[in-house]
Amino acid sequence: MSEPKNIEVQKIRFGDPDALHEFMKQDKDGSLVLQNSFVAPPRTSLSELKSGSKYLIVGPKGSGKTTLLLYLMRDEKSEYSRLILFKSNIRSEDRNNLDKLAKMIFVQDLDSYRMDTNYRTIWEWYLLKNFLRLLSDSDVIEGKSLFRDMALLLEADKSKFSALFDSIKIDGAKGNITLKVDTGILQTEIAAEINARKVAGNEIPLLDLVRLVQGALHKVKLKESVKCRLYFDELEFSLEKDGAGDRDRRMVRDLIFSIYSTNLLFQQCGINALCYAAIRSEVLHSFPSSSQELGKITKAFGTNLSWEPQNDQQSAILDIFQNKINQSEIEETGHYQLDPLIEYFPSEVGGKAFSKYILDQGGHRPRGVLLCLLAAAERAWGATKFEARHFEDDDNIFGIAMLDEFKEELSATMFEEEVEAALSLLRGKNSFFSVSDLRSRMSEFNTAIRKQVFYPEKDATRIINALYRVGIVGNAYFTEEGNLPRQTWANRGYPTLLIDKNFVVHLSIQKVLQTN
Repeated sequence: MSEPKNIEVQKIRFGDPDALHEFMKQDKDGSLVLQNSFVAPPRTSLSELKSGSKYLIVGPKGSGKTTLLLYLMRDEKSEYSRLILFKSNIRSEDRNNLDKLAKMIFVQDLDSYRMDTNYRTIWEWYLLKNFLRLLSDSDVIEGKSLFRDMALLLEADKSKFSALFDSIKIDGAKGNITLKVDTGILQTEIAAEINARKVAGNEIPLLDLVRLVQGALHKVKLKESVKCRLYFDELEFSLEKDGAGDRDRRMVRDLIFSIYSTNLLFQQCGINALCYAAIRSEVLHSFPSSSQELGKITKAFGTNLSWEPQNDQQSAILDIFQNKINQSEIEETGHYQLDPLIEYFPSEVGGKAFSKYILDQGGHRPRGVLLCLLAAAERAWGATKFEARHFEDDDNIFGIAMLDEFKEELSATMFEEEVEAALSLLRGKNSFFSVSDLRSRMSEFNTAIRKQVFYPEKDATRIINALYRVGIVGNAYFTEEGNLPRQTWANRGYPTLLIDKNFVVHLSIQKVLQTN
């Protein structure tokens, strides 16, 4: 047998920045590279996630939350599962392909809700509705009549799974819902309870409807083989002046509360059902610090994604891309090479060992490393091995992509104009700076635009904290022992910045921001 040879770099399925699109494209092509290349982040227990002792996946943007969610869904291989998405910007050309996957539900019409809406009740209603949609009469061994009545009341029409969108319109101001069924067709005692709580015509307070269904669920028993799973990909939002950001933030917060209460309900009812959710850590930071109850829930039932290696092991992020190269080789040639990092990449780039270079450039997050590899692969098109020059970002493709990632992460806690103003404090400046330097830059900015935008003494700490959390800046200083240079970053095990130390702009965006 001849020795395996490198394939052309454009044939390596490094992936797509959006994990959903990556799964979709590979499903269409019949590829299993993403599924077979999966690596769990260090200190993440897949057994806890699969058992349901953990069901909230928390991490910064690009840390692999959606990939983990999709992996859990596929690994479960249950016919009683759905992935629920909040992506309103899905391209029209993708919709038919996504719809064919059949296990996805798209939520729309979120803009129809106001700040005074009771989101917890809406989410509890929505979770119950979609749980019942997973089931059929044949799955129920006790309480079939109650099951049918609950399905009618919540309009849990199973055929709607094939629809692209799923609307959740409720009269938020009144908190009432108009029943689409006549209670005369209901077969159980729940009909009398519904009639007693009607407020006008066929309207009933949504809270009453939800509580009645939750109470009735205790009397329903499913077959032992039935295992239901709902997977919520994160509700993405930006802080906006019109209040939409605050509304969406409340929706995410209340979704977490509702998932917790619904999972507890399933446990109390002896039903093998779970709701999972992926949540951006910066979104959690945007909640008021007084949300102690939320903090307890995420601490008890959440797993925080961190890719910092344990002990002296190789970063698991490198394992992901080694696996992707090997799986791509297998699909292309039927063979794979033992050490693809050596075979495909230069030993050094920019004076650093390649493995250290690619991790530092990518901010030690899977998506950051992916963006760097995709930009290099575009430059190395047709080659069978990368050269150091392919990683020189002269066209700024990688730097711009990383900056967009950082800006989107900031948008959970800062208005768009605040994000741009904060970045202006870094543009064209020294990449190394202190908080005192930042305050001076704020004063200069105010003078330049002849407007009081920043209040240096108050805003400096808030802004540097936000920049540090998302990875735009890290601490940079010399150690007291040996006077050695040191950098610490939020996603590398140092969540709290050192305000009295200097800071450095992340090297991936220094060129785009024209720092010196």
